[in-house]
Amino acid sequence: MKHIISFLMLCFLFSLLAGCQNQKNETTFIITSEQIKQLSEQDLMAIGAQSCAQSDKRSVIANENSWLYKKLEMLTQTLPKQVNNIEVTYKVYLNTDPNAWSTVNGCIRINSGLMKLLSDNELQAVLAHEQAHIALKHAIKSFRLAPYVEIVNDDIIVLIKEDIAQQYEFEADHYALDLLIRENINPMGLVTMLKKMPIHSTKKITSHPSNTKRIDRILDRLSSK
Repeated sequence: MKHIISFLMLCFLFSLLAGCQNQKNETTFIITSEQIKQLSEQDLMAIGAQSCAQSDKRSVIANENSWLYKKLEMLTQTLPKQVNNIEVTYKVYLNTDPNAWSTVNGCIRINSGLMKLLSDNELQAVLAHEQAHIALKHAIKSFRLAPYVEIVNDDIIVLIKEDIAQQYEFEADHYALDLLIRENINPMGLVTMLKKMPIHSTKKITSHPSNTKRIDRILDRLSSK
């Protein structure tokens, strides 16, 4: 049934999209704000699932016998298995870029570069932050607020105002902090993780606040607990 839904979703999307090919031979589709209004939350979930599946297909994934897979499995044992009644799925990409991301359908992916950079506690903080984006439906809200959505090949690019994108990051940090405390995981991993991280960037959000601002807000919230 999942394959049928994905196929129908793609047919629906391509019936809405206006496409063109640029000089780099990339196929670009635009979903206008009016077309976005026609998409239900379930439609956006299906788009997230399709985006995750395409990313998995293009990437090299750590197998079940690797230390990366076993470490990720261990780290997730004390984190919620479901968010908003959606099962969370994890995979490690063999990629040196220190990055992690999530989609609204519960897909969380983390690169091996980040696994090697951070401690176990810091990695749990990253995973809690990605769960927060799912729980707070930031991807869905971004779609709703975007003037348009661009799909370049299989990459979905959602453009929203910088202040909103930054607010989502602060909200995700605060949610992650509360989650870590609730699960008896050291919340300082959020702070030490950010101290190690390079400037964070993603195609799905226009801009992140500085790590210093994020750390200050986390510490302020922690001191009020």
